[in-house]
Amino acid sequence: MGVHDGHRERLRARFLKQGLSGFEEHTALELLLFYARPRCDTNEIAHALIKQFGSFAGVLDAPVEELAKVKGMGEGGAVLLKMIPELGAYYMGSRAKPGDVLNSTDKAGAYFIPRFFGKQSEEFH
Repeated sequence: MGVHDGHRERLRARFLKQGLSGFEEHTALELLLFYARPRCDTNEIAHALIKQFGSFAGVLDAPVEELAKVKGMGEGGAVLLKMIPELGAYYMGSRAKPGDVLNSTDKAGAYFIPRFFGKQSEEFH
């Protein structure tokens, strides 16, 4: 048995117990990459991504082509990472109820924030 035996299971259990609270950026990326790279050391890849793109947000905002160039990533992992902001916005947007009246700035913000979440360029709605 090696020092890394059970590492993935421990990280998953930690996430299920406490969410991402207390996770370092590279550890959150490592956990996510488990699902793109089932049989390799994703810790090394996560560190390389943070080093190249500067932060967790920088990684998720990077172009697919640049993500795929990082050793160990490939297109599948890059696409998975690019999906995260989009899935977050989709989730937040799906919580709005049809017929909600936007009669306050708080309600308007709650409605529009998901539609702009992760966007890099101006949009008009």
